[in-house]
Amino acid sequence: MINIDILVGSTLGGTEYVAEATQPFLEKAGFSTQVHFSPDLTMLNIEEKNIWLICLATHGAGDYPDNFKQIVEQINKMQGDLSNIHFGLIGVGDSNYDTYCYAAKQFDLLLREKGAHRLGNIFNIDVVESPIPEDQVEDWIPFFIKDLNYLAI
Repeated sequence: MINIDILVGSTLGGTEYVAEATQPFLEKAGFSTQVHFSPDLTMLNIEEKNIWLICLATHGAGDYPDNFKQIVEQINKMQGDLSNIHFGLIGVGDSNYDTYCYAAKQFDLLLREKGAHRLGNIFNIDVVESPIPEDQVEDWIPFFIKDLNYLAI
């Protein structure tokens, strides 16, 4: 069974709910999942083909949440690349700010600069339009699963 590591960057907890809402859909599609609420690169297998689903809120003026800063720093400092990683990305933010989902955009750039391969488009959830952000997962997750099924892992 193929495992998907779900990496969570959350400030107030809403993005944690988004991550947890993806699990039943992924497991029903035949994948196993492991959620990382404080992602640490040393705890993830980057030497072999792997799949990440990143659920990432934007904090303050476009910043990463505190629980996500460690993995960003680790990736920035790492030698080598992330070419074995395929990832999906869900950004959670407030469109009232000009830094709407900025952390997700920045992390996407960082991962792709390190050689990781994004599956599909970034899915941004606006908490202004969707006060319960995890309710939006059901609309996006079938597209992510379809992209996963094309991978030869």
